[in-house]
Formats: sequence, C-alpha cells, structure tokens
Amino acid sequence: MARLDGYAVLITGASSGIGAALARELATRGARLALCARRVERLAAVARDCRQALVLPADLAEPSAAEGVVRQAHAELGRLDAVVLNAGYGLARTAAETSDAEWQAILRVNLLATAAGLRAAVPLMRAQQPRDGWRGRLVIVSSSLARRAVPDTAAYSATKAAQLALAEAARVELAAERIAVCSVHPVRTETEFFATCERISGRPLSFRRPVPTQSAERVARCIAARLRDPPPEIWPHAPSRWLALAAAACPRLADRVLAGYRR
Repeated sequence: MARLDGYAVLITGASSGIGAALARELATRGARLALCARRVERLAAVARDCRQALVLPADLAEPSAAEGVVRQAHAELGRLDAVVLNAGYGLARTAAETSDAEWQAILRVNLLATAAGLRAAVPLMRAQQPRDGWRGRLVIVSSSLARRAVPDTAAYSATKAAQLALAEAARVELAAERIAVCSVHPVRTETEFFATCERISGRPLSFRRPVPTQSAERVARCIAARLRDPPPEIWPHAPSRWLALAAAACPRLADRVLAGYRR
C-alpha cells in the first residue's frame, strides 16, 4: 500500500459513492482530509470513519461555493497536496428532451464547480513547496463516457467530456509549475448514483445487456495508489479505455452496438 502520511487532501462530493470510498481509503494511508458535500449528516458520518476529517458542508451549485471550500480547506490544513474534484450527478434524458433548465443545472455542478475548484486551487498550490516532486495535484473525477457518450445521457456525457477537455488543457499548462492534473474515468459504479439519477430524471436508466460495473472501493484504491505521482488518466476498468478508443476509430459500428443496449 502506498502511504500518504501527512498529505493534505480535499475531496468534493464526499458524502457517498466514490468520494466517500476515497476518503476512507486515503484515511487508511495516513492522509489528512477535508471533505465537502451538501448532506451534512452523511458527510459527518464519513468524517467519523476517517478519524477527525475536516467537514466543509457546501452546495457547489452556488457560484462562489467551490472557491470558498478550497480556500477554507487550505487555511485549515495548511496546504493542499491534492484536490479531488468529484462532485456531480447524472441525468437520464435524450438530447432532444433535455431542457435549458436541466442543462444549466447539471453544467453548474458537474463542470463549472470543477472549473472553479481548479481555478481556486492553482494559485495556492503555486505558492507551496513541492512534496514528492509536485507542488500539488488536481484530480478530476470524470467518466468513461467522456470518451464516448451513450444514448439517454446527453447532458451528463457532455459534462464529463468537458471535464476531460479541462483536464487535458490544464495538465499541459501547469506541468512546468509542478502541478499535476489527472482525470479519472470510471465505468458504471455500484453506488447510489443511478438511483439518484433516476429520481431526478423521473425515469429508469436501464439496458438490455449487462454493462461493465465496478465498486466504488475499487475506484478509490486506483486513485489512492497513484495519488503521489498521478498519471494523465486513471481508468479503473482498463478494458473500457480500449473500447472507447475503438469506438472513436469506428463510430458507425459503435452507434450500432450502443443502439442494441437501449430498452
């Protein structure tokens, strides 16, 4: 197990799913944690599991919330070795059905809060002395759908693709300053994400055939194992990366395959 003793890490979207699993994983590796989410009681429960993690309740849909959380975490922890931008939600809608209000809401949380968190963290990391070769690490939890969108998830997939573009640009821009930027691309993960997505959407998100699935704990272990020296991208389910590349090379074939998954 790669130890992270003394690392100061902020995780957004930490009250459940991948964020909560990552908090618990990093705590076992010795990291000092600041945890952010909307649901205070759930967040406090995760913090108790992590032994004295800092609790920072916030709704990242609010324009200034992400910047405030980053600054508060830095002030309380003394530095930020890593910021994990994980907050987000899903929407089960076709492209033609998605309303302006739904687009604006999902963009605020999934993309704009991610961009704001990055923007707030960079100047703070620039002023830090390097630890293990990096002044700081920005980890953006995207999705395998960033590389290939699937039907009935147009807005969600678009935000994940935008997160990937943000990570790709920032990774090159910040490399010379020794600030690492890494995007994470899980496949379908066993969390409450899909139940929440269906509740928000008012419709099920199901498929005719089985799709690759993994646990939140697996994703968390993959992130934690690479946090000291992050690669450009982390794909916890390695085959999905090659499937996404194949889909990009043969989009017409990918369209036919994905059409067969729709109910």
